[in-house]
Amino acid sequence: GPYTFQLAPESVMKHMFKILDATLRLCIGACMAGIMLAVGLQVVARATIGAFSWPEELSVILMIWGLMLAAAYVLNERGHVGISLLVERFGARTGAAINALMHFLIILFSLAVIYGAYFKVSSVWSLTTGALGVSRAIPNLAIPTSCALFILVSIRLIWIDLAYWRAKR
Repeated sequence: GPYTFQLAPESVMKHMFKILDATLRLCIGACMAGIMLAVGLQVVARATIGAFSWPEELSVILMIWGLMLAAAYVLNERGHVGISLLVERFGARTGAAINALMHFLIILFSLAVIYGAYFKVSSVWSLTTGALGVSRAIPNLAIPTSCALFILVSIRLIWIDLAYWRAKR
């Protein structure tokens, strides 16, 4: 009918990654703010009432999560370190194919890490941290979570690279 519309896969993907991008930035910012608050509180407490036991532990957990999420964000922005000079020497089509291959290898590596992380997280699930008393799985879950994001982002980048490769025929 006249009131139905379909979103093209590209526009759905763009919208989904816009939401992912905003969510990652928010989570990374929240981790950074949490670290600053925890460390600031610890500085004030040391100078006044005595140090707390939990701010350092919390800041380490937030730093792990923030760094792993930031790695996914940088990959999504194609801001990761790469040797573009070599890729550029091969031309646009070959460069796009090399980039797609690189992202495919990132997917394979991330799948292997997720597989290994399953056993690590399972082994520490019932253990708790000393000061906060939260599961030791919480900081360990940052690694498979970021790898899942690497996979999602790499699929998007492969899609873009292949579209570019096809357009340069």
